[in-house]
Amino acid sequence: MENQPIDIETRWAAQLSQEHETLAWRYSVALATPTINISSGESRLGCWNATTKTISISRHLIKTEIWDIVLEVLKHEMAHQYVSMFYDSADIHGKYFKLACKKLGVHRAFVTIGKDYNQRLQEFKGELPAAAQKMLKKVEKLMALGQSNNQAEAQAASRKANYLLNKYNLQRIKAGEDDPNIKYLTICHKKKRIESIQKALLAVLRDYYYVNCLTSRTYHAQDDTVYKSIVLIGRKEALIVAEYVYYFLLDTGQALWQDFKRKHDAKRNEKISFDMGFSAGIKDNHELMFADSKIKINGDLSLPVKVTKALMAQNHAENRREESRLFPRLKSGRYGRHKTSSGAFKEGFKNGKNTHINKGVTTRGAGIAGLLTGS
Repeated sequence: MENQPIDIETRWAAQLSQEHETLAWRYSVALATPTINISSGESRLGCWNATTKTISISRHLIKTEIWDIVLEVLKHEMAHQYVSMFYDSADIHGKYFKLACKKLGVHRAFVTIGKDYNQRLQEFKGELPAAAQKMLKKVEKLMALGQSNNQAEAQAASRKANYLLNKYNLQRIKAGEDDPNIKYLTICHKKKRIESIQKALLAVLRDYYYVNCLTSRTYHAQDDTVYKSIVLIGRKEALIVAEYVYYFLLDTGQALWQDFKRKHDAKRNEKISFDMGFSAGIKDNHELMFADSKIKINGDLSLPVKVTKALMAQNHAENRREESRLFPRLKSGRYGRHKTSSGAFKEGFKNGKNTHINKGVTTRGAGIAGLLTGS
């Protein structure tokens, strides 16, 4: 008789047990791994039982939400476990529980979870301010102009779009916001490794699109598989633009590599050099967007280089707070080896220089306008 497959809920429980151990290590808390139960209710997302030392997580939650949200609920229950172990169950959602949530990096939307869960979930996903929506619509219009066959027109449209992002962030910071409301977005391609082109593009996003970027891992409950993933951190409007730019450049870079490979019979080991060249060309283009120029929008000249650089630095500092909450033991990674003198690098650089981000080329989603009301 053939072995019967293990029930999917048993696998979910095993994964949550591993996640519990990882989170306890990540946040340096001495919590014993509890029994994990997959519960059938829909209204209660999770529960900690101090008597049986069991954490229950809702089956409905796992089936309907992304794993990031499942982990936030798990951390909420771990905070209850922490209070029962170290404060003798001193409160339910009071002072000690909030201290435990801070120690475990629980997102503020999940510090208290009750009947207002949908409201909490919306807070976690984030809402776009009216000013941000207005700015993004203008950026999309400029991206449409970037489809021009005229190289100068396409480049000017890209520069104007970047100018609008810079000006919006300058006005936001001048307004003196005390709470930048930083979010994070996980991108998962359902693969076991992060490719060189992806790593190279993260540097572009980090340097020019107001997001912090890192690589991690994420579990896909329906596939019962852990994949490598990319995490973008920033304000929601920055995440929307950065995600669009990421997919646009990824699709474009992969198509250009396949064309180069076919024409030059390029070998696999040349791909890293091509990808690094492509990203270097993109970055070279973007450096022009930082330079003082005569481009005007509604009578305004482009922002001075020092102002733009300072904007980026302040945004990265804001983003690092959320980065530290998510990954308090973060380590930096390295790119693979490549030769800047190689033909693959030079060809990639030339292709990157000739690439201008515009609307409608990426096949991932409906573009910026389609994301304005999305989660």
